[in-house]
Amino acid sequence: MNTKTTLSGLLAIQLIIIAGLWWHAQNQSNNNLPQPLLDIRWENVDKVTITSETGTVSLGLGQSKDCGEWQLLEDGLLAQSDKVNALLEKLEQLQVKWPVATNQTSHSRFEVDKKNAQRRIAIYSGENLLGEILIGSSPGLKQLHIRKGGSDQVYAVELELADIPPKTTDWLDRSLLAAKNVDRIEGANFVLVKTGDNWQLSRKGPSILINQDNSAAKNQQEIENLLSSLNKLRVTGLVKDKPDLAEGHDIKLDVTFGDNNWRYTFHEHNGQHFVQRSDRDTLFTFSKSDYEEIAQSSQLIVDSQEEQKAEDKER
Repeated sequence: MNTKTTLSGLLAIQLIIIAGLWWHAQNQSNNNLPQPLLDIRWENVDKVTITSETGTVSLGLGQSKDCGEWQLLEDGLLAQSDKVNALLEKLEQLQVKWPVATNQTSHSRFEVDKKNAQRRIAIYSGENLLGEILIGSSPGLKQLHIRKGGSDQVYAVELELADIPPKTTDWLDRSLLAAKNVDRIEGANFVLVKTGDNWQLSRKGPSILINQDNSAAKNQQEIENLLSSLNKLRVTGLVKDKPDLAEGHDIKLDVTFGDNNWRYTFHEHNGQHFVQRSDRDTLFTFSKSDYEEIAQSSQLIVDSQEEQKAEDKER
């Protein structure tokens, strides 16, 4: 009886040991699997800040959360939503396994401390901080050292600094002033009105269009060029310190598309080119070639209109 009891006890001990070894092996196996760097609910993210030595860029959904349009919060301007979403997707997909360092003294060496980090990304839901990532040096091509805020572990992951540009203009939606589906354009000496698929050009009068029955056939190329310039208008940057732009040396166009009726003002000043739209105070820079296309098309429309007027008098 004692022998049976002893054998049963030994068997039970063996089973416990086997179960413990199996549990330990399973636990080790799970620990060896890649894990998400940040365990957060990404669908709740509505604000991201990117801090570098050049300053901080704040991106948020704000009131546009339902339509998914990201904004530059400090300037109230549209950001490149596709670019922001692509970055968040990359961060969500970051998987880590073996750390390259596990102690705080290594942080400065890998440039993942708060003082020397190349980028510091904070991710929010409202005012609630969901997670922070510190990005440091590069161990190889398309790789960066990275550390989760509040953790000492440093990892090497597949990521590039090019995916996380540090300047506001890098995230700005450069097409935010583009005028699409235009219905009417009024310049200093002309009015263009779209009727159906056709455009009618007239010289400006006190309150009505003059020569309304006059075809714009001779002006079609200039009109198309002007429409194309407004449609593909791209800004290149924001102007923080506005220069003294003299009146009278600018091009003003009142543009109507849909329910919007805005005045565009284009400036050339000391070799730089600026554009402003009446719905916002911000002054933007844009390219010399775009300025010249708008200036030339506007002038050609006026010139051809005067030619038409002279021909009408000769008849």
